[in-house]
Amino acid sequence: MVVVAAVAFTLSIVVTGGYRGPGDNTTAAWVLVETAVLLFLLAHVTRRKPVLAILGVLAIGVSPLRIGLWLDPPAPAGEVAGVCAVWTLLATAGVGVGAYLRSLDRARARAVVAARREQRLHLARDLHDWLAHEMTGIVLAAQAGQLDGTDAARTFREIEEAGTRGLDAMDRALRLLRTAGDRPFAVATLAEVRAVVDRFATSTTASVACDIDLPEPRPELTATLHRVVVESLTNVRRHAKGATEVRVTVTQDDQQVVVEVADDGRRVPSPRRGGTGLAGLTEYVTALDGTLTAGPRQPSGWRVRAVVPA
Repeated sequence: MVVVAAVAFTLSIVVTGGYRGPGDNTTAAWVLVETAVLLFLLAHVTRRKPVLAILGVLAIGVSPLRIGLWLDPPAPAGEVAGVCAVWTLLATAGVGVGAYLRSLDRARARAVVAARREQRLHLARDLHDWLAHEMTGIVLAAQAGQLDGTDAARTFREIEEAGTRGLDAMDRALRLLRTAGDRPFAVATLAEVRAVVDRFATSTTASVACDIDLPEPRPELTATLHRVVVESLTNVRRHAKGATEVRVTVTQDDQQVVVEVADDGRRVPSPRRGGTGLAGLTEYVTALDGTLTAGPRQPSGWRVRAVVPA
């Protein structure tokens, strides 16, 4: 279309320059039809290749000369110039339409870039949560294996299973990265939330209770619940020293879904630098118009509680 427009603009200017009459009604009708076509092409060119818009404005602006210069009797020069000015204004309007469409295209391109960036940030948070959860289990199993009287075979089996899950998480992240610009992210299910709690229970000496009592919610809500549980249990592993009881509950109350992870351990700082942590959880929960609270519980321990509209 850009090539066609460039040829049409050039041809129009050449015809105007070489035209030698007559300036009758037939010529006027042709100029009107040609102007309409050139305006359409001008808007398209401005949208795709703005530099050619100058040629289009020139072609449209001088086209009335085919009539004004060859009228019988001759038209005053001022009237001819006025008609050319009106046609130039029409061409300017065509440029304005094309510029507006171009601005929409650029806004759409920026939106796509922003969406892909957000998806990659989403992926980075997911990868952190998945791997941190499994790697923390590996570290704790390795530490437990150094104690006297530990079942070495069981310890190595737990390390192997956690490592395998970590590799699966990385594979999943890479698959999401390849398709990040083409389709939405895959999301977790309530079954995967239960599986996270079950795996945590096999890698800790604390008593772990899981109570999930609600129908399968919408995908984005399930993904947020999954993230809250994974991050909270990872923090229990890292910070809840001496925890003997961990409870995970997910319930629906009226029009709200409540997820709560509580333990009775003593909080200790982690020797390593944290990741997205509670700040990341807060971002995800508030994105669904929910609230997240985290803090000590009585008589001891820590509780993370998220409330999200169902």
